[in-house]
Order: sequence, then structure tokens, then C-alpha cells
Amino acid sequence: MSFISQTFELTSTGLRSIGQRRGSSLVTVVGVTTAVAVLVSLLAIREGANIFSGDNAQPDVVDILSRGATSTPQSVITRDTLAVIENAPGVKRSADGRPYVVATTFVGVDVKKKNGKPGTVYLVGFNRGAALMQSNVKVIEGRQYRSAVHEVLVSDPIRKLYQNMNIGDHLKLSGTEWTIVGVFAGNDSIGDSSLRADADTVMSAFNRNTYQQAQVQLASPAAMGEFKRALLSNPAIAVEVKTSAQTMQDNFGQLTSLLDFVAYFVGTVMASGAVFGALNSLYGSVDARRREIATLRAIGFNGGPILVSVLLEGMVLALPGAFLGAAIAWALFNGNVVDVAGLIFKLTVTPHLLMVSVIWALAIGLIGGSLPALHAARLPVATALRPI
Repeated sequence: MSFISQTFELTSTGLRSIGQRRGSSLVTVVGVTTAVAVLVSLLAIREGANIFSGDNAQPDVVDILSRGATSTPQSVITRDTLAVIENAPGVKRSADGRPYVVATTFVGVDVKKKNGKPGTVYLVGFNRGAALMQSNVKVIEGRQYRSAVHEVLVSDPIRKLYQNMNIGDHLKLSGTEWTIVGVFAGNDSIGDSSLRADADTVMSAFNRNTYQQAQVQLASPAAMGEFKRALLSNPAIAVEVKTSAQTMQDNFGQLTSLLDFVAYFVGTVMASGAVFGALNSLYGSVDARRREIATLRAIGFNGGPILVSVLLEGMVLALPGAFLGAAIAWALFNGNVVDVAGLIFKLTVTPHLLMVSVIWALAIGLIGGSLPALHAARLPVATALRPI
């Protein structure tokens, strides 16, 4: 009998005997389910926070910060500098000649979550270029804010998370009362973490006369070199030109790395418990089938197929846990809006995470089955035939 045939017969026999080991087999399934559910839930945070990674940034969009600024809050962009940026070569322009350039200024706003805990959101002021650069942002309730009036738009996720964020509510900022006049929705981007208002009005209310960042859409990604050279060689301004992906990585790279570490560290701890559950179940399987395995060895079955069959049994036991764990994580967390240090995003359970959960579960089954498999393959025939 060939290696494959021996492996098939042994695996089939082992799987048919799972019903006789319901208790230990259930321990394995529950352990894998728990480990996978925790891992997928944590990775759903990382998947949602992917909007801050820069992976989805447009290649033709660049950010302008003042020279020497290590982050956006430290940057200072004057109106004269903005004029130079708008007239630089390579900038995309509308049919009527308007540049695709948006300048922003922002301030932190202390707010209260609906559970009563304190939080922070950002009031971001946009100049008129936002209409061109951010055409995906739509007012879904109420109306657009007006210039020179203390009016703001609130994102839909902020409205769901915080108190007093409905249309008609008022915010007291720097001694001035601002009125919420509308709710906007974007494309699940970093903009969901902010309130929107007119830039000149924000700067006037907070005694500022400069922006903090300018964002430019180029005529094409190939225009990056010409645009960058024009700005960096101009002695009248002192700026740095970065792609949006670079800016996001500089600002949020440590956050996404931390989320990766936490997800896999906690997931590994939980998986270790599941491995011990699999060890217990598969050792029980080998022990219950000791005479059967010895008889098969005596009639010519080799140790290799026995080893592979026990490993396959471990992975088959782990598979239901993968799908159950992923389903639990999806049902409990997918689409939930969370706030991490003022950054708002949705937990997202993607098909990619389902694939990760299957791989994770198979690894648990493989590791948990390795020692019982070696034990079964090496078990001497004479020893196995002794009375238990």
C-alpha cells in the first residue's frame, strides 16, 4: 500500500473516532475559536487603522509642510507661501484655472464621549481649495458651513461617539460659540476624526494668521520632480515636500506598528492555550487508538503515514475554530466606530483576516499535533499491544 493510501486510511479512521472523544475534541475547537476570535478582533483594529498608514494614498497628492517641522502641528505655512505653492509648475488645475491646492489649520477640541469619558477631536479649517481636492466629502444632513460665520460640520462617526454633536448643538471654543449646521461623510479617511469649518474663521477665532499644511494634487505623478524642484529652489519660502503616504507614515507609523505588535502578541498568548488543548485531544486520540496503531504497524503500515495522519487530524479539528472565531469577531466588532487618541476609525473584518484566521488555526493544529504525532509514529509495536 502506498504512502498516500496508508495516510488516507489512517486519517479516515482517526476522524471517525472523534465522536468517541467529544470532550477533548471540543476543548480543542473552543480553544482555537477563542484564540482566533481574539486575534481577528485585534487585527480588525489594525485593519481599520489602515487609513492612517498611507497605503491607500493617491500617488499624485503631495503634502507641504514648513522646513524643519517633524509633524503637521509644528508646521507653519504663510499666505505668501501658499500663493507660491498654488502657482508652482505641475499643479493640477480646473477648467477655469483654479489650482487643486487646499490649505488647512486645526486645533484640538475637548469633548465628552457618550459614556461620559473625556475625549479629543480636531476642528479643521479649510480654505476654498477643499471643494476641488475633497470632492468625495458630502454633506449628508443639514447644510454646508458658511465663511466668516462660526459654523461647523461634524462627521457621522463623531456624532455617534460624542455628546452634543447633533445639528443645532453649540460648541464653546476659545470663548466663542460655534453652531453645528451639518453632518458630512467621506470615504472612511482620517477626515472622519475632525470637525470642518472655514479656515479664515478658525484662524480669526484662535488668533492665528498662518496655515499648518497645504495639500496639492499634481497634474500627474510624473510632475512630482518638477514641482518639488520649483519649491525647494525658491529662496523666498522654506518648505518640505512629501507624498501623502510619507506624511501619514511619519505621523502614524508608530501607531500602526504598535497595533500590529499588540494584535500578534495577544493572539500568540491565546494561541498557546489552544495548542495545549490540541495536545490534550490528540494525545487522547493516540492513546485510545494505541492497539489499532500497533496492529497497523504490525501488518506493514509505516511510521510516516501515522505521523502525517495525526497532524492532519489536528488541523481538521482546528478548522471549525477558525471559522467560528472569525464569525464571532465579525458579528461583535465589524463596523464598530472607535476612538484612539482622537483618531476615529471603524473596526473592519475583511476577507484577508478570514484567511489569516485559517492559517493561524492550521498552525495551532499543526503545532499541537506534532508531539502526539511523533509519539504515535515511534510507539514500539510490543509496547502498544500491552494491556492498558
